Amino acid sequence: MSTTRRTTYSYEISSESGRERHVEVPYMSLTAGSALHAPARVRCNNPAEGALTGTIVALDGEDGIAVINVAKGAIYAHNVRNVLTYENYAEATFGQITVGARVYYDPSATMPSGCHLSLAPINASGENNTPFGWVVMMPGETVNDFPKGSSSSGSTHLCAVLQG
Repeated sequence: MSTTRRTTYSYEISSESGRERHVEVPYMSLTAGSALHAPARVRCNNPAEGALTGTIVALDGEDGIAVINVAKGAIYAHNVRNVLTYENYAEATFGQITVGARVYYDPSATMPSGCHLSLAPINASGENNTPFGWVVMMPGETVNDFPKGSSSSGSTHLCAVLQG
């Protein structure tokens, strides 16, 4: 496989030694397609029981392969939806995004385009979402930047997410 790592590094918040664990996965194994720098979840029988998750760091369109960094502790910038629960396949309740908030890989059809992470432990289909990580502060953010979002309406925010 001849993969070129095309990165901008604007999405990568931490590059500490040891925070790179790359695995190659066929596009067809990914839950929601493949986009460079997007969060990813590899399809499995029971996603709530520990599906492989990480951030796509390279794409090989010729071979249909995505390279995913699955390292626990890696921090990437991802869009996070503030939805907490669903009812009748629609977003029902919302919460503020705080430092330390648990983030889940959420394949719900209600998620905005390009957003695959939310605060909801259960998706719109009533299935358990796969734990992805936790919100942490981005470089340059202060405590005054939190909480993000409102508990009265849905919104999407760029957040630093610690994979885990």
